[in-house]
Amino acid sequence: MFTKHKLTLLVFLLWGSLTLPAFGDEIQVLATVDRNQITLEDSLQLSITIKGTQNTPPPELPSLPDFRVTSSGTSSSTQIINMQRSVSIIHNYRLIPMSTGEFKIGPARIRANNKVYSTQPINIVVRKATAPSQSGNRPVFLETTVSKKEAFMGEQLIYSFKLYYRVEAKNFDLNMPFGAAHFQKEELGKAKSYQSIVNGIQYHAQEVSVALFPIKPGKAEIPAATLELDIYHRTQNRTNRRGIFDQFFNDPFFNQTTRAEHKVLRSKPLTVNILPLPEKGKPVGFKNTIGEFNISASLGKNDLEVGDTTTLTITVTGKGNVRRVSFPGPDLRDSFKIYPDQPEYNQTVNGNQISGTKIFKYALVPLKSGTAELPVFTLPYFDPALRTYRQVETRSIKINVRPSSTQETLNLVQANPLDSAEAKPEIEILAEDILPLHTNLDDFRNIAPPLNSATATGFLSPAILFFVCAIFIRKQKRLTTDVAFYRSQKAYKNALKKLNSLTHSKNLDSKKFASELSEILREYIGDKLNMEGRAITAAEVEHKLKESDYQVNDVDVTRRLLEKFESLQYAPESSGNNRELLDESENLIKILEKNS
Repeated sequence: MFTKHKLTLLVFLLWGSLTLPAFGDEIQVLATVDRNQITLEDSLQLSITIKGTQNTPPPELPSLPDFRVTSSGTSSSTQIINMQRSVSIIHNYRLIPMSTGEFKIGPARIRANNKVYSTQPINIVVRKATAPSQSGNRPVFLETTVSKKEAFMGEQLIYSFKLYYRVEAKNFDLNMPFGAAHFQKEELGKAKSYQSIVNGIQYHAQEVSVALFPIKPGKAEIPAATLELDIYHRTQNRTNRRGIFDQFFNDPFFNQTTRAEHKVLRSKPLTVNILPLPEKGKPVGFKNTIGEFNISASLGKNDLEVGDTTTLTITVTGKGNVRRVSFPGPDLRDSFKIYPDQPEYNQTVNGNQISGTKIFKYALVPLKSGTAELPVFTLPYFDPALRTYRQVETRSIKINVRPSSTQETLNLVQANPLDSAEAKPEIEILAEDILPLHTNLDDFRNIAPPLNSATATGFLSPAILFFVCAIFIRKQKRLTTDVAFYRSQKAYKNALKKLNSLTHSKNLDSKKFASELSEILREYIGDKLNMEGRAITAAEVEHKLKESDYQVNDVDVTRRLLEKFESLQYAPESSGNNRELLDESENLIKILEKNS
């Protein structure tokens, strides 16, 4: 029995030693990347490994203005070697380069056990991707095209995005800007999928097209499109198998490995020369209708009576911006009452060409009998194919209006002559109520109560209290639903709190102190402008503050202070007065808050 109790105690102690954290372990922080040289089509995997603990906040990443950073999740591990337990956690990030060049990923920081741990900087080289024309048997590439390099205002253009791939591809994320300052966009339906042969190699192709209508003359740029996707490479395992299952495992389905790769494909910007519509030959009533059109008119019935109703229908069909066609109502005010209906528009797409039908309806009510002729409706338009103005018109329509078959009877009321006998009153007073009934105007007089401050306060205080409560409730609700508003409202308070805690920090050299101040100022500006503050540069801060209508002098002071912080962080020796830097930062944040 004694041996059994000792064995139980030993197992309990062993289990406790394995489950308790290793408080004596030294915390180590390491930053690694999967490669140091990439192209604009590739993404970089950045891993921050924290050894010795798993209970730390996420790493504080350095400013990375040349990369787009997204989190790729975390993973943790526990190892037991020689009865010693070691724990670690890995934070993974995906870095997508935005431009070519040589870049440095600065130190990431971890705060644990009242200490700050930093990683070593990493150098990265980003090169241009291989052009599609030089790709040979490239597994995946894209291209963008526009139907014309020169077009008139309002003329329809086709902007197409095509993806070619010959490997398994998933998780598409397409960003396809079209230049909203120069074009109006119309969707052309869902993406098309087909097979295509490029340089003798068969590819799967995905095509997305939209219709663009230029809205102003000049050089117009369609920005570069960006597509993120994951491609999967399958490789054959070359292992020599010996045994009774050789034939079974030699099947290609069981003898392949898959390697996933995240790609970022970018197209080149496209330029279109937009021509103004010619002034020569422009017809009267032209309303920027571009394309090729037909027009027709019909009447519900041509023979009707006065007071009856008929419907005039005008139908416009054609290719181009049919949606923008409009007409003034027919001028028939002397003969008809006119009631216009809401126009109907139906769009069809045939071979990336937008066609449509727009229907205008007017209810006509004749006011007098006789024969009337409805006016001709004319539609002038510009034909970009012929580079000239044209116009189409409806045929004239005659309408016969007969007199009304029903006679209206009028009830005439004749006043009594002045010298006639006084009429007998139709209402007689039979009795009076207990309370007196006032029948004379002299019985009524205005009573003006005295108006003083107490009376005014009594009347106005409920309304004022209601508005104050409504404003407070609306603000509290907005703080819980509007993230940008919440960040903006809390920015100043959070910044002062961090500056106050930094005031009591000791044993900080000017480099670390400048880094802390730079982070506080960037986070404050990021919260006020609803952007990621830690990843913005001084130039970006200057640009964003100017866009938000801050004073030019305050913007210049902010940029110079951020540049000063950066120079202090990377200076070879510690320099600068911490107290002066702190006061300068605090005064600047107060000025920015006052002018926000």
